[in-house]
Amino acid sequence: MNRDTSLVALAFVFWGLGEGLFLHIQPLYIEELGADPLQIGGLLSVAAVVRAATFLPAGILADRLPRKPVMVGGWITGLVGVLLIGLARSWQGLLPGLLIYALSAYCIPVVNAYLAWAVDGQRLARTFTTVFAGYAAGSMVSPAVGGWLAEFSSMRTVYFASALLFILSLLAVVQVNPQPVPTVTGQAGRWSPLLSGRFLGFAACVCATFVAMHLSLPLASNYLKDVGGWRVARIGVLGSFQAAGTVMLNPLLGRLGEKAKQNRTSRVHPLSRKPVVKRPVLVTAPGLVVGQALVWIAALIMLLARTFPVLALAYLLRGAYEGCRSLTQAQASELTGEADRGMLLGATDTTIAIAQILAPYAAGWLYTNSPTYPFVASLALIPAVLLLRLAASRL
Repeated sequence: MNRDTSLVALAFVFWGLGEGLFLHIQPLYIEELGADPLQIGGLLSVAAVVRAATFLPAGILADRLPRKPVMVGGWITGLVGVLLIGLARSWQGLLPGLLIYALSAYCIPVVNAYLAWAVDGQRLARTFTTVFAGYAAGSMVSPAVGGWLAEFSSMRTVYFASALLFILSLLAVVQVNPQPVPTVTGQAGRWSPLLSGRFLGFAACVCATFVAMHLSLPLASNYLKDVGGWRVARIGVLGSFQAAGTVMLNPLLGRLGEKAKQNRTSRVHPLSRKPVVKRPVLVTAPGLVVGQALVWIAALIMLLARTFPVLALAYLLRGAYEGCRSLTQAQASELTGEADRGMLLGATDTTIAIAQILAPYAAGWLYTNSPTYPFVASLALIPAVLLLRLAASRL
């Protein structure tokens, strides 16, 4: 962790504090504004469409423009979006703020490219998981505070409090050092990394993985309120447990990823005595397998749990979801050099976002048939996807 990566991590701490206030209870806010479960899922899917549409262009910009001002623009966009959400008076009026806030996510591949350059492309799995654990550290306390504010004041107050914390996050990110624009070596094969069979297979695996994991997430707070009868304040506390799980599990999953990478480069050629560097194992990375297994266990507990401590355990394990995302981004960074890194990171984030477009809408449709169906579907799909990925790795 050098100065720049530490400042980015600090910015994520404040952003996590702000976003954590409303993230876990936002479906309840949309419901309060008059939306039904299918409309809630639809709104979340529309927001995910906006995120998906921005990642690849932003990744390309990260390879062509100075990264610092592009990052700062994302922070400002998020601040504007959260203020508009707080001012909404109906679920239809919520849409502009929700879309603007979703637009701010374009800076994620830019941040990842910035971090990769800041550490000279070394220990990417550990760097990504550690920096993004800063976001989780910030959101450990804020979901409980957000639930309390919503219950004793109003949902609208929660969003205005978030805006104040986003300003502090912005003040941190504007202090990072600028980076030079990556040198372009040629334009002939500019799109070839995206169109290679290797990346397309990687993207298909990523999409299937995140659809399977994400199905159990979007309407979990509605499930706890509608089926379990839990109060909003207690649901907010559970969000804090999820953040704590991310803080604890991200470094662990990152170390598993680094250990696997070191094992791939530790063998020495018998004649030349030089290290033999194998192609990255992009399908069966142990950190990702463990992360998916933990998300599966969390979904199972959500279906069976009837007491708060057991639900808290489920939310702790759900923290592995963000670790899987960071590891996936680290894998994508290893697929190319510095000149194309932003583009591939943007394409990978787009792939994850496509999964997050499909999953909330599917979860909303499943929920209208039975509140348990999103969890059941996730429990069935996660093992199926793991088996398919293991089969693909043999090919």
